[in-house]
Amino acid sequence: MPGMLDTVLNLGLNDDSVQGLAARTGNGRFAWDSYRRFVQMYGNVVVGIAGERFEREIARIKAERGVGLDTELDEAALRGLTATFKDLYDFPTDPKAQLAGPSGRCSTRGRATVR
Repeated sequence: MPGMLDTVLNLGLNDDSVQGLAARTGNGRFAWDSYRRFVQMYGNVVVGIAGERFEREIARIKAERGVGLDTELDEAALRGLTATFKDLYDFPTDPKAQLAGPSGRCSTRGRATVR
């Protein structure tokens, strides 16, 4: 059921696969926004970093770029934001390690424990 458990989307994206996604779609901004969202979700849901830490960085880069919406951030801004997010914790770039993280940690957090 939607909303019951936290979700991590885009598993498998990393510094290499994001390049392939950009090439395959012809849309670097889409690829880097997907990767940025994955690194953010993984940090929040799996690692337990407060969402506010990510939101502060998003607000900072929007202010630097003079934009009001996340969707107005260009590819370069999203690349920088992704790097900033990865500096907050030890992001696993190996897809198998990414998969092991949620299965090993998420089931004992928050709503999963209650359910």
